[in-house]
Amino acid sequence: MSKIISLKRDLMTMMGLVMLGICVLGLGVMSAASVKENQLMHDGHAEVKRWASKLTNSLDLNPEAAHHTFFNHTFYLKQSSSTSRVFAFDVFDKNGKLFHSAGLSDWYPGESITNLLNSPVTRHRRSLGQQTAQLHTLEENTQTQNYASVAMPFYANDSHLGTIIAFVDQAEQTEYLTKSFKIIAGITGLLLLIGVGIPSLLMLVRTKEHVKTQERVSYLSGHDEMTGLANRKSFNEHLHATLTQNKKRSGKLFVVIIDIDRFKQINDALGHSAGDSVLRYMTESLKSNIHDGDYAARIGSDQFAMTLSGVKSKDHAVTFIATLKEALSAPFWINGEQVSCTVSIGCAMAPDRAGEATILMRHANLALGRVKSDGGNAFKFFEQDMDTAFIRRRDCEADLRRAIDSDQFELNYQPLVDLKSQQICGYEALIRWNHPRDGRVSPGFFIPLAEETELIIPIGEWVLWQACKDAASWAKPLKVSVNLSPVQFKRGNIVELVKDALEISGLEPERLEVEITESLLISSTGKVAETLHGLRDLGVSIAMDDFGTGYSSLSYISCFPFNKIKIDKSFVQSMTKDTAILGIVKCIIAMGHSLGVIITAEGVETAEQNRILKGLGCEQIQGYLYGRPVDASSCRKRIGKALKISPLKPAGNRKAVSAA
Repeated sequence: MSKIISLKRDLMTMMGLVMLGICVLGLGVMSAASVKENQLMHDGHAEVKRWASKLTNSLDLNPEAAHHTFFNHTFYLKQSSSTSRVFAFDVFDKNGKLFHSAGLSDWYPGESITNLLNSPVTRHRRSLGQQTAQLHTLEENTQTQNYASVAMPFYANDSHLGTIIAFVDQAEQTEYLTKSFKIIAGITGLLLLIGVGIPSLLMLVRTKEHVKTQERVSYLSGHDEMTGLANRKSFNEHLHATLTQNKKRSGKLFVVIIDIDRFKQINDALGHSAGDSVLRYMTESLKSNIHDGDYAARIGSDQFAMTLSGVKSKDHAVTFIATLKEALSAPFWINGEQVSCTVSIGCAMAPDRAGEATILMRHANLALGRVKSDGGNAFKFFEQDMDTAFIRRRDCEADLRRAIDSDQFELNYQPLVDLKSQQICGYEALIRWNHPRDGRVSPGFFIPLAEETELIIPIGEWVLWQACKDAASWAKPLKVSVNLSPVQFKRGNIVELVKDALEISGLEPERLEVEITESLLISSTGKVAETLHGLRDLGVSIAMDDFGTGYSSLSYISCFPFNKIKIDKSFVQSMTKDTAILGIVKCIIAMGHSLGVIITAEGVETAEQNRILKGLGCEQIQGYLYGRPVDASSCRKRIGKALKISPLKPAGNRKAVSAA
């Protein structure tokens, strides 16, 4: 709005300057004409006075002899031609009657002069009542004559004898003044051009730039600069308008949200310029597949949205989206390198009645989220159970925030057993949520939600502080093991946090073990390695949890300062049924021995699993076979009785239960 006001102000100022220049130029021309006329008038007066002074001094102005005297002395005009510019005169008596005219035919012979002196203007001037000089310019096709007629009364012995009207030639003076005023007008015009024209021109250029800038701002307010597609704001406005008109249409309306899979990895691997090329390729693919009446926009860094109007049925929409997905997933070339991108697509159909755009967008996003959680590279339509899950997730997030301040969390501890001595060597701290309405909430449900919302940061801090506090009261040298989330490493204060927890609780650093997962190492940076080495410098042990479930696990062992590797329970529970899995377990244990790293097997539930692991040389085990997780009070009681532990005997034919 301010730019529009500024633009209007500039236009008004420019118009004002132009009008001012025109007014000044007009006044200058009028002033020049007036000055020229006055100058010629005064010049004519002066010339006639000088001429008349000589004439009256040399003539006998006796009234009785005046006519004869003037008639006989017209020769004076010829004598004074070299010093005077008076070329003719008329003499009137005191009654205003013309009784003598001299010098006309002799001085300026020719028809144009006769016409000049016999013109109505001249005849009008030949009246006794004219007492002021007048300038007249008559322009003919063949020539131009300039003269002034000046009326002067003459006296003798203080008696008014009559009036002489003398005609003065002012052609030379007129030409001189005309040239002078042309020069002045040229200089004035040049000054006006400099003072008004150039500022006006600059203001015009500025105005044009403002117009272009305003057009650019207006364009960018509704479009994405990278792709040229509409942006989120324009898409929402279009969706609102389309939904309002939807009940008047015969077809269905669908909203489609497209997300590029692993776009961040493309940027990291090939550079941001390659990422920009991917976006442009996706844009061109969208444009080439879009139908008349459809609308496409870029609504996020790697997200696009479309509205499909006039689609007859959901089956037609499915066919179109399947074709679109195939087109968007086709390989293409960037800087001589072939790139293949997959996309995840979420779709939602507007109801028959006009619906709310925000609800329709949420449904499409929920469908997209389901696709992403299932691994991507697919498309799904919104279903009602997605909304139910969303509402539950939203409510759970709100409850989770309240749980932090309401002491709804508690820690349970599961023993880690040394296979060789059959003694408990430590406990792993496992968080539990006692919901006031829903009871015990599974960690498998609320931990991923806490990580996604970053609520895991305050929750993780509480777990660390509480675990150190509880473990400080245990018999030495029992250790406590605490899981750290990759989200916690984003804060960059893990080392300080651990150091403070140890100092305040009084727990020795060597009795604390932190567990991290491979997901942290997959996207690791130099900061992660620095943090892990900082923890080792404190004397804290570091364990890799769920080993074997990530990517390129073996490469991490030599790169990071691990003290322990924990074999994932999925391998432990499958090794008795699958020889290939058993071979993997053997390799992990052998590798640990060669690197001097302790191997712990998770999820041990049967005596057979226990026997195999002991035979392979596994140092530690953890699982329901040796005990379920118990609260802090029960844990202290168990520690008080004895550290030596025996495997629990199964009750009847009860099947083993998976570890929490």
